[in-house]
Amino acid sequence: MESPAENPSKAAEYLKELNKIIETQQELLEKQKRRIDELEQQVAKLYHENACLQDEHHRHLATCRLQQGVPPAPPGVLSAIQENARHEK
Repeated sequence: MESPAENPSKAAEYLKELNKIIETQQELLEKQKRRIDELEQQVAKLYHENACLQDEHHRHLATCRLQQGVPPAPPGVLSAIQENARHEK
């Protein structure tokens, strides 16, 4: 059996196949980069949405406390409770 180095036409065909593989891999990498960008944008949007919802929730809790006549929790108490809950999970 001849090696590609011994047969120039087989070597050229082999190089064409390798180039096709490289091109396909580059296209795949580009698709993956675009998808990563899309996902990063989605994460940023969700992070912002989550922050807004948390703020809205805190305002709602404060309103409920005012309506019930309960004094508001000191700053940092709720975040300390949340932090403890995260560590317990």
